[in-house]
Amino acid sequence: MNKLARLSHFQPMSCATAMLMLASCGGSSSVPVVEAVAPPTLDVVVTAAQMNDSDMSNLLFRLKDGSTVMLPAGKFHFDRPLIMNTSGVTIIGKGSGSNPASDTILSFKDASSRNGLQVSNVKTITLKNFAVEDAAGNAVFVSASSNVTMDGLRAEWTTDPTKTSKMAYGLYPVNSDNIIVRNSKVVGSEDAGIYVGQSQNIRVSNNEVYLNVAGVEIENSLNAIVENNDLHDNTGGVLVFSLPGTYRFKKGSGVLIQNNNIHDNNTPVADNATGFVTSVPVGTGIMVLAADNTEIKNNVIKNHKTTSILALSYQATGFAINDPDYNPFIHGLYAYGNTISLSGYAPDGAFKTELKPLVDGLFAQLASNGLPTLLPYGVWDGILDPAKSSGLLPLPGMGGLGIGGVASDDSRICIKNNTSLDTPVIDTVISYETLDINLIGLKLGASVEAGETPPEAIAGIPAELLQPSFPFAPRMNCQLTLPAIPAFPIIK
Repeated sequence: MNKLARLSHFQPMSCATAMLMLASCGGSSSVPVVEAVAPPTLDVVVTAAQMNDSDMSNLLFRLKDGSTVMLPAGKFHFDRPLIMNTSGVTIIGKGSGSNPASDTILSFKDASSRNGLQVSNVKTITLKNFAVEDAAGNAVFVSASSNVTMDGLRAEWTTDPTKTSKMAYGLYPVNSDNIIVRNSKVVGSEDAGIYVGQSQNIRVSNNEVYLNVAGVEIENSLNAIVENNDLHDNTGGVLVFSLPGTYRFKKGSGVLIQNNNIHDNNTPVADNATGFVTSVPVGTGIMVLAADNTEIKNNVIKNHKTTSILALSYQATGFAINDPDYNPFIHGLYAYGNTISLSGYAPDGAFKTELKPLVDGLFAQLASNGLPTLLPYGVWDGILDPAKSSGLLPLPGMGGLGIGGVASDDSRICIKNNTSLDTPVIDTVISYETLDINLIGLKLGASVEAGETPPEAIAGIPAELLQPSFPFAPRMNCQLTLPAIPAFPIIK
C-alpha cells in the first residue's frame, strides 16, 4: 500500500516535468504546450499632460533599469533641470526639429535653475530625437557614466546667441567612457557646442554645429574621432585642448580629425564667454593646445581669417601653470591630405595684438614682392619640450625653455602634403603652407630691439634664432606615424 501510494503520487510530477521538457506526456498530443512568459515591458509612454516639472521629475526618479521613455511631440516648458541616474535607459522623442506638431522640444527659457537634461553615474544611456532649447548652463549634460549615446539631438540658444547666450555647452558628456555623439545639431553656446572632456573612447560624427565659440572641443581626453561633421560660423571649428588642473587625465592624447567640412568659422567670441575659450583667435579652423598625438586628415578647411591649423604649447597662452605635474608641451601633430583655401587674410586674436609686429613685417615682405598678404595656413609657436628634442639652445632663467632645436621623431609638428587652392607655392622661393613662429626667440629678439636687455636675451644667441621661420619652416617639413585610433569606440 505504501509503495503503491508513493508511486501513484510520483507519476503526475514526472508528467509535469516531461511537459516542460517535451511539451507532452506519455506521447499524448492532447497535452497543451507550455510557453515561457515574457517579462513585463519597461516602456514608459509619456503623455503631453505629464510633460511638466513635477510629473517628469517623479517619472525619471522612478525609472527601472532598462526602461525606454517615449516622449510626445510638442513644445514643453520646464523651470528646473530634468535629472536622471538610472542605468540602461533610452529616452526618445518624436524628432529634434522646431515644429511642435511633429517634434519634441524641451524649453528651459527663463528657467529658475541651470541645465536642461542632466544624467549622472549610469551604465548605458541613450538620448535620441529631441531638442533642448535655451538652457542656461548645459543643454544635455552627462557625467561619470559609460556607454553614452547622443543621437539626433538639437541643443540651441534661440535668440541672438553671440550677444545673449547663457548656454555654456550644448551637448556635454564629461568624465565618461565610450561616448557617441552623432546626427545632432548645436547652435549658440557661449563656450563649446559639443564638448567632451576628461573622457575616453569618443566618436563625434555627422553633426552640424554653428554659432558657438568652439564648434567641437575635445579636452583632456583619450582616444577620440571627430569625423564627417559640418562645423561653420563658430569662432573656432575644432579645439583639442590639454589644460592644467585636477583632471581625470593629465594629458589629452589620440585625437583623429577627419573628413569634416570646417568652414567660415569667423564669428566673434560670444559676449558672455569666459575662460580659456576666449583665447581662441577669431577665424581659426582647428586649434590644438598642449595635446599629444593629433592627426588631421582629409578635411575641407575653408575661409578662416586667422589660420586653418594652429598648434600651440600652453606657454603661448600666457596663463600661469599651477600644476607641477602638468606637461605644457604639444607633442605629435600631423596634418596632411586636407584641402585648404581662403586662409589667413585678416589674422585676429594675439596676431592682432602682441604678435602684430610679426604679421605686419611678414605682410610687408610679401607685398614688396607682389605676393598675397596672407598668414600661412599652418601655424606653430615653435616651442619644444626639452625632454623630447635635441639641439635646443637653453635660456637661463626661462624654466628650461630654449630656442632652435628639433623635436624627437614622435613629437614633431608636421603640416605637409595638403592641397592649398588659392596660394602660391614656388619651389625654393615661397610657400604659404607653414609658419614656425619661434615664439620664445621672437619675444627675446623684440625685447632686444626695444632696448630691454635681459641677460638671457643677448648671451651669444645667433640672430637667425631670434626670427620666425618663413617662407619655409624646416622643422615642420616632416612626416609622422602616430599611434592608431580605433575606428569606433568599443562598448562593453
